[in-house]
Amino acid sequence: MPLHQLIEHFNYRLGSSPGNYSGPFVFKNGVVQGVYGPIQIGSMLSPVRLTDDPNCITGYSAKLQLTNRPAEPLHGDDIEHLLSNPLAPSLDTLSILSFDRLSRTVHMLNYLLLPTQTETDTLFLDVDPRHILGVKENHGVYFEEIIVRCGLETRNVVITVPVNPAYARFQQQLNQGLENYRRRGYQIALKFDYAALGQHANQLIQALGPNYVIVAANSLDKVRETKACEKLRQWNALVRSIGGRSILSNVTQIKNSALARNVGFEHVEGDFYGSESFGLPLAQNTALCA
Repeated sequence: MPLHQLIEHFNYRLGSSPGNYSGPFVFKNGVVQGVYGPIQIGSMLSPVRLTDDPNCITGYSAKLQLTNRPAEPLHGDDIEHLLSNPLAPSLDTLSILSFDRLSRTVHMLNYLLLPTQTETDTLFLDVDPRHILGVKENHGVYFEEIIVRCGLETRNVVITVPVNPAYARFQQQLNQGLENYRRRGYQIALKFDYAALGQHANQLIQALGPNYVIVAANSLDKVRETKACEKLRQWNALVRSIGGRSILSNVTQIKNSALARNVGFEHVEGDFYGSESFGLPLAQNTALCA
């Protein structure tokens, strides 16, 4: 289906965003943007690469670009005033579901506009834990309709969930939600900061058996542990033992690129390797994996 028809379809399906009556999606300057109240939602699709061959792209990690209307920069936490406190009894499920679905649809439509894709490419989409908690059953059914409309399959999508101590008491419900996604064919990724790696993280990885496990490189910047490298090697070995693949994300410095190779991360992502904001041409020397 042509992009403009997809946008018209999703404007009809998702046309109930706050304060928006003409539909939440617009195609402007060669990219798709979403509108949620005073917020404009854009995408930055950052390549996920093989560590041993960074020219080989295996997928894309979708990151939010949020601005006011007109374009005034927003900080990451500014959207919280539109959404409820994640642990409050008065959880505004509708607003969380609406924003999360709108954001993922923006990413999906922009992914379709990439000049080069392969059938084995994956799109990593962050899912707010509050979204998983807010949907009681059949996780992923609604979004599966969007994926199919876009001519893709659920196996192309990696549901990425940050592991946050604030949600520890809801871990059983989160695990059940992720299993619901998996049953519908989605891949699963868990995202950690270095400080969260430990016995609890190992138990969670072994229990869920995620397809990918991600560590943020920026969380390593202040690590002073003498055995940090050995800890990461053991952690990567654990991920491989359950059939998963590891990613070092947000790599911006040569030292973290070298670390990824030395401790066994299979994939890397970040500006250090050259990252395209959507709408800019791919680097000429970038090759896709067969």
